[in-house]
Amino acid sequence: MNKFKSRKFWMAVVAAGVAIGNEGPGLDLPKEAIMTVAGVAIFYILGESHVDANRGGNTNG
Repeated sequence: MNKFKSRKFWMAVVAAGVAIGNEGPGLDLPKEAIMTVAGVAIFYILGESHVDANRGGNTNG
């Protein structure tokens, strides 16, 4: 249940939701906007993972 409290998890959910929402319901966002959201999410998750690893493996959000 701790995974649902993770900021990394929710960042991935939001990025996936934007990408899926653009194709499914048709938000009609430009591809550049989708790639920007995905890029920000990827770098945020990688950065937080690096911080967690240096902190001793604490991955609680």
